[in-house]
Amino acid sequence: MEFVDQHVRSLLTWDILVFYHRNPDAVLDLEGLASRLGRRVEELEPEVDALCDSRILSKAGGLIRYRPATQMRETVAKFVESCQDRGRRLALIALVLHKINPGQ
Repeated sequence: MEFVDQHVRSLLTWDILVFYHRNPDAVLDLEGLASRLGRRVEELEPEVDALCDSRILSKAGGLIRYRPATQMRETVAKFVESCQDRGRRLALIALVLHKINPGQ
């Protein structure tokens, strides 16, 4: 929950984290990542920038890499594993949606 509260700004951030966790050697530009996730570049850019600020991703020369420190990599792995349990996944989705629309 703490990881989600601090690092998962949206369901798109969630998708990016899961993608890079499952494809840790992927090196893509925004267009390539957008294509892989079925999203628009404009949607991805702020989410990728936030994950770079959190030092989960790195961006150099327009290429995005998964570069978390060892402990963060383990935390992301636990997050992705938690998503496999339906009850936990629903609780995490509710938390993210509440962050997006706090009044609802």
